[in-house]
Amino acid sequence: MKKILIITLAFLFNIAFAATDWDSEAALKRVNTIGSKLLKANNVNYDINFKVSNEADINAYANINKEIYVYKGLLEYVEDDQELAGVISHEMGHIINGHCAKQGILDSGIATVASIINVNQTVSAVGQQLASSKISRNDEFEADLTGVDLMTKAGYNPLAMISLLNKISGNYIDILQTHPSGKKRLQNIYDYVEYNYNSKLKLGYNSDSYKKAMVMLQPTIDKRKNSERLAKKYQKAQQKLLKKKEKRTKKMQGTNSIWDGYYTTLQYLSS
Repeated sequence: MKKILIITLAFLFNIAFAATDWDSEAALKRVNTIGSKLLKANNVNYDINFKVSNEADINAYANINKEIYVYKGLLEYVEDDQELAGVISHEMGHIINGHCAKQGILDSGIATVASIINVNQTVSAVGQQLASSKISRNDEFEADLTGVDLMTKAGYNPLAMISLLNKISGNYIDILQTHPSGKKRLQNIYDYVEYNYNSKLKLGYNSDSYKKAMVMLQPTIDKRKNSERLAKKYQKAQQKLLKKKEKRTKKMQGTNSIWDGYYTTLQYLSS
């Protein structure tokens, strides 16, 4: 009986300790400090609220209400504030570019069409995944590059985004994935930093994850340097992205993206 009591008390003690081990106030302060710095440095005129969640998943997300949630698991996973800034700036990119609203509109549209033509739930779900996967992948690319811009102007090292994503992104066939494969994302970020913020690239980033990422990306970089055709393709792609960057800068000064406006109208009409 005494042994059972001791085990029970030890179990309850561990639960109590685990409950107090998570300092949500300190975590929220850390996230808010970085988020506010990113907003202020970039003159972002959006009312974005930063929140933390006591969940062990290595995750963060932005929603239609312009809220950014960072999970406990991710806060414990990032190596420093540079990598955390990469997470927060990426999620800010989704809000600035109206991705949450756009996905909400797409989901509503597919659901409405499916109900009208009486498509069964399985077919509707597959159709929705196929329709949204490419849009979502493009959104992730755009959020990454927006995040790079936000980080750089706020004084953070954008290469920290490569360091973090290399640890958490999978390299998979992405036909039916909402996120692009890890290598594609890393290459996209590297190329953008190289073209727009070459001084940051020369500084590098001191983490094992970044070094491993560069080992993976270097063959593609070397191949491009030795091919006039690939070099021209790279220049053309980056010049196109530069025009998009200029448009994104203007978006930051507004209070809503065009997709937010569409979503608000859709919600009003369906109410």
